[in-house]
Amino acid sequence: MPIQNLIFDWSGTLADDFSPVFHATNQIFQHYGRPPWSEADFREKFYLPFPDFYKEYLPEATLPELDFHYHRAFHSLQENIPLLPFAKETLEFAQLQGMKIFLLSTIHPEHWKKQADILGVRDFFTQPYTGALDKRETIQVLMAEHGLRASETLFAGDMKHDIDTAKSAGVTSCALLTGYDSLEKLKKSGPDILFRDLSGLLDYLKRHRQDDAGHPIPTVGALIFNTAGEVLMIQTYKWSNLWGIPGGKIKKGETAVAALAREIEEETGLALEDVRPVETQDCINSPEFFKPAHFLLLNFTALSRSLEVALNQEADKYLWIAPQDALDKLPLNKPTRHLIETVLKTGRNPYSA
Repeated sequence: MPIQNLIFDWSGTLADDFSPVFHATNQIFQHYGRPPWSEADFREKFYLPFPDFYKEYLPEATLPELDFHYHRAFHSLQENIPLLPFAKETLEFAQLQGMKIFLLSTIHPEHWKKQADILGVRDFFTQPYTGALDKRETIQVLMAEHGLRASETLFAGDMKHDIDTAKSAGVTSCALLTGYDSLEKLKKSGPDILFRDLSGLLDYLKRHRQDDAGHPIPTVGALIFNTAGEVLMIQTYKWSNLWGIPGGKIKKGETAVAALAREIEEETGLALEDVRPVETQDCINSPEFFKPAHFLLLNFTALSRSLEVALNQEADKYLWIAPQDALDKLPLNKPTRHLIETVLKTGRNPYSA
């Protein structure tokens, strides 16, 4: 079923409020005689529901006390909180498509109203559900009150608790790497989809189609050579920040070679020549991928005469490197390592004269 309803977390998902939340939390710690945390400590240790977090780290503090101290500290820190990139565009697109948009957040209701008014996004939401101590409980109320079908609903958030909340309600869980939790923490929660930022979710909504979870997903990828005999490696968060080759899913009605050309152009900006099939790999629930999935990897080699790579949001870095050096020096994902080893068995550069 197509997605008809969107539920968004606020902090770290639509709004970039990490700094004021971090400083307000440290002010609470200091009020109770605790040393302040570093940002790294906060990202590693902070979690939701926040009553459980404070019960672990400030067991002597009551919830009313914590609410009072946090509200006082945060009030003066929230004046310049910006929207995250693509937040407004995603909300505008969903609204134009007639989707229902909800907010589900632990943020204090008054804090949200002030920020949403300043940022001009308050009217996008069918209804905000703020001050949610445990989102797993509140999402049940939200869906019941509005008669939402789980199969038509997506919840986007930046923390493990958000993904756990989505799973508890049976809705599509979307993890974003724009906020509080690291890639490793989010991977452990097993989100249905994961994006670096909201541009990925916006693109997903624009071209949304359901993958048949009961069948393997056919994909294409290429070990791309340049005229110097080097190969293109990209580093991607979806493969645990390991290095690999560019590629993606085959669309319905598309040939494998056409899909390869499209995916490579989208991900790198490169045009391919002399595309040659190499092998098909089974990739079943690889622990290196961000979620369990069964892929059929149709692997090719290809030649690019350009070295100018324009990465999209799917990857972090790229480099041109000799194939053997890639094997010896880079942390490669297993399918890519196998592909390079297979290619090297047949010749060090299939495009050399």
